[in-house]
Amino acid sequence: MLPATAAPALGLGLAEVSPALSFGLHLNSAAEAVGLEVVPSWVRVTRLTYAQAQAQLEEPLLRPLAEVAQTYLARRQATGAIEIELPEVKVRIEDGRVIIRPLPPLRSRVLVREAMLMAGEAVARFALEHRIAVPYSTQDAPETEIELATTTADMFAVRRTLRRSQQTTAPGSHAGLGMELYVRSTSPLRRYLDLVVHQQLRAHLRGEPLLDTAAMTARIGAASAVSGSVRQAERLSLEHWTLVYLMQHPEWHGEGIVVDKRGARDLILIPELGLETQMYLSRDVPLGGGVSLVLKAVNLPELEAHFRLV
Repeated sequence: MLPATAAPALGLGLAEVSPALSFGLHLNSAAEAVGLEVVPSWVRVTRLTYAQAQAQLEEPLLRPLAEVAQTYLARRQATGAIEIELPEVKVRIEDGRVIIRPLPPLRSRVLVREAMLMAGEAVARFALEHRIAVPYSTQDAPETEIELATTTADMFAVRRTLRRSQQTTAPGSHAGLGMELYVRSTSPLRRYLDLVVHQQLRAHLRGEPLLDTAAMTARIGAASAVSGSVRQAERLSLEHWTLVYLMQHPEWHGEGIVVDKRGARDLILIPELGLETQMYLSRDVPLGGGVSLVLKAVNLPELEAHFRLV
């Protein structure tokens, strides 16, 4: 999205001092943002992995933030937020070898996620108060009532019921997040509409002309026109490199979970690969049941991996 030179210059913590747009949130005891201060800034950032942050959650610097994040999460859950915890993996290539690493469900990830959501809610309210056109993120509630999900198969079923979120200039609620207002605003280096939000906020602070609703609608439309292709490209890329990993590990064997029934075939999620595959099982396995699999073949051009039941 941006020139190659932009990330080293603008990415937080990649230089001794980094330019930023800082959001100062004023929170009440329920972790509700009752005020927001937005200022252009120069910041000094120490970059941590999630594992490093996890090890410091009980230390004075991060503990108060972690407590606020948990309070905010509890408030969102009380207003209907839908929590889906499906296995996630990170795929990378090192020296021609594909490495797939499961992402553990660390509390440090919750801290970062909730802080981002808090900022997004505060920005949404700030924009509404000051009549700044922004792309609000909204999501309609599911048509059917969602029961408490406790298993991986339950989580998978819940995910299928969720409606796609929308970007719109009209403020509205986001059912999945359990929020009355929300604007994505924390990733301006990798999401175009986040960048547009920052441009609007900076123009407001400088007293410069802002994009009006019609111009914002045009930008939302331009981003939406390609977002489906971007998601598909990302999904196909992950599938490709996951199958390359399997080709590099022809003796692979592991565990899968039956998450859906599709006619005579079962949809199986393989957590350690973050991969879904359909199989005809030789025995009846209930939803949520585990199966032991071994790799049989990989068809890379067709993006297909074939397994057999142990």
